[in-house]
Amino acid sequence: MADEALLDLASDPAGRRRRARRRAMRVGVPIAGVVLIAAAILGIALYAHEANRRGALALSTDLLRTLESRVAEEVHAFLGPVDRAARIGRDLAAAPIATAEGRGIFERYAAAMLRVLPQLALAGLGDAEGNYVFLRRLPNGGTEAKTIINAPGARRVTLVRRDAAGAATTSEDPADSFDPRTRPWYQGALQQGGVAWTDVYVFFTSRTPGLSVSVPTDWGEPVGAIGLDIDLVALSRFLAGLQVGRHGQAMILDREGRLIAHPDPARVLRDDGGRLRPARLDELGEPVLVRAFDLLRLEGSLRRVEEVGGERHILIANELPEAGRGWRVLITAPEADFTGFVTANNRQVLAMSLLVVGLTALLGLLLARQGLRADRAARQVLQRSREVETQSRAFARLAATAGLFDPESDTAPRALSEALAGATGARRASIWRLLPGGQALRCEDCYDREANGHVAGIELRRAEMPALFRRIMGAEPIVATDAAREPSTAELHRGWMHAFGSVSLISQPVMVGETAVGAVWLEDVPAEVAGAMDFAAAVANMVALRLPGRAQPASARREQENSPSIEAARAGSDQATLLHIPAGDVAAEVLPGVAVLVLHFTDPVILARAGRGGASDTPLAEVIAAMLQDVAAAHGLPYAKLMGEEVVAAAGFTREEAGPPAARRIAAAALDIRDRCHALFEDARMPPGFRIGLDLGVAIGSSVGRGPRFFNLWGDAVRAADHLAASAPIGAIQVSQPLYEALQRSFLFRPRGSFYLPRVGEMRSFILAGQA
Repeated sequence: MADEALLDLASDPAGRRRRARRRAMRVGVPIAGVVLIAAAILGIALYAHEANRRGALALSTDLLRTLESRVAEEVHAFLGPVDRAARIGRDLAAAPIATAEGRGIFERYAAAMLRVLPQLALAGLGDAEGNYVFLRRLPNGGTEAKTIINAPGARRVTLVRRDAAGAATTSEDPADSFDPRTRPWYQGALQQGGVAWTDVYVFFTSRTPGLSVSVPTDWGEPVGAIGLDIDLVALSRFLAGLQVGRHGQAMILDREGRLIAHPDPARVLRDDGGRLRPARLDELGEPVLVRAFDLLRLEGSLRRVEEVGGERHILIANELPEAGRGWRVLITAPEADFTGFVTANNRQVLAMSLLVVGLTALLGLLLARQGLRADRAARQVLQRSREVETQSRAFARLAATAGLFDPESDTAPRALSEALAGATGARRASIWRLLPGGQALRCEDCYDREANGHVAGIELRRAEMPALFRRIMGAEPIVATDAAREPSTAELHRGWMHAFGSVSLISQPVMVGETAVGAVWLEDVPAEVAGAMDFAAAVANMVALRLPGRAQPASARREQENSPSIEAARAGSDQATLLHIPAGDVAAEVLPGVAVLVLHFTDPVILARAGRGGASDTPLAEVIAAMLQDVAAAHGLPYAKLMGEEVVAAAGFTREEAGPPAARRIAAAALDIRDRCHALFEDARMPPGFRIGLDLGVAIGSSVGRGPRFFNLWGDAVRAADHLAASAPIGAIQVSQPLYEALQRSFLFRPRGSFYLPRVGEMRSFILAGQA
């Protein structure tokens, strides 16, 4: 009984579009509002961050400029007095150094300068005769005076050391070879004709960086020069006292990028092969200073923000105009030292903004969720009303079915299964009866809604599916969305559902009192159908009224199964037509009694696995091909081919071999192949992944192709064997009724049930167990 056509709104394209638009409005409007609010808040936060950052950078630039001016003033205050002291010394040194009066005047001048100018390390006076006198400060607070007199008479070098209390110690040093005329300060003063400054160099005695300022004397003849040595360590100590942010620093460089003063005085000098020299900026090992050194060589002055190593740094460098020696002050500081508070404040503002956005998003989601729930509830009410209407019509049709509760009625199971499938939308609906003893389930009727076909009489054994039988006999309903993964239905899926492509299963036990007598099964019920379980329970109650009267002894069933009154095995087949076509109308050979074997592998990957012994270069397909050749030779099979995932073999091409002889040969070969395949899969440590189908009937054969021709076989027997293999239990041999009838006395079989074959109809199938 075919189900009536129902109007399904869910399949209406216009309805789907309307629901999609409504869902988009329910969800899209709140989301769009949240996105706009979030974008506005984030935009304001980014603008505020950038504006505050620019303001902080402007303030930090002003601060650094102030520091730059302070450094310039300090350098001027550091060097300016020394410049003036040199000029004063020139005015005071009125008498030549060769006279005792000249030396006395200079020593008094030098002592006064050392007292009032702490940056002075030494004051010296030399003339063109090589005469020289200097006074320098000692670390213990005293002074040391050296006098070199070259004329008249022999060279005489006198050292006079005075301690902090004024006690003097005099000594001679005849080995001293110092000559002021070779020193840069002396030569620079004479060349300049006025005040001259040397480059930074390392003082020989104190091993500290310094420079000298010198002026020529006004003696006329002989010429001479006054030199004052400036110790730059004090300038480094001044830079160390400056606070340039938290991690910034200020330093003074010469025009070549060499350090004159640095907050860390130890970094000013560099050991170059045992000789100390002023370090260059790029030799300090700091990426930001290397970058500043490169920019200074290109531009000369700096006032910018540079990103170095993923961190932004403020770089300011300008020439010190008061120094007059091409010196530059360089100030570097991480931008975060001045804008860190802006970032921290912005993070707090952003966190609070995100909190507001989160609350807004939550409200939007709740609004969207409430709208969707309302739509879903409306759809569920509509769906449920349609289901109730469908089930009501199904009950009405069942009520009108004659003999619905008659245990002997053959039409009632069909009506029940069709009503189940139509009301629930199940792909297949079936009614099963537990046989006496509970060792097997027998199919009263199975309706395939897609094929609009019925099958019955199939039996499932408890030995094959113990977990399923425990659930059914324990009166437990089963709802398995994936029957292959459910322990109680996994065996049923492999042996029954997989061949038809079914995935999910609903099982409702049929109860008589407290005893389960059968089950109602629904396969692949659509997820949106909510009342399938309730309708199945109602039908199960109807089935319970008729199943007890269907019980019969096992002997009666066997007699009925073997009775010749069973409907023809191939009702609707076109074999008779083939056999009676005139010979002139058929170019191929019609073979009336061919036995066909089809071996089907369940997983194509299996054929690529390593074969016997695990040899990585031998796929299982090669091993199977060799095995097929051995079996074909052992059993005299004239036709055997490996085609993709299937093996097709046949026998009975001659009149003498056709019929039972071919059936015996193909059955023996099938048992041999089954045993060998089990061994192969066991050696490969894999579960059995094959099925075998056998049929005896009409086939068509012909040599085809050009050049080397090959023999091709097709027709009913090949097609039936292929369908039998596809629906056989894994690792088993399923045979058709004609082959069973030909071999029932010489081989062992057990009934499987009715098998629905396209273009043929219902056919009983059997499992080949072995030879008798």
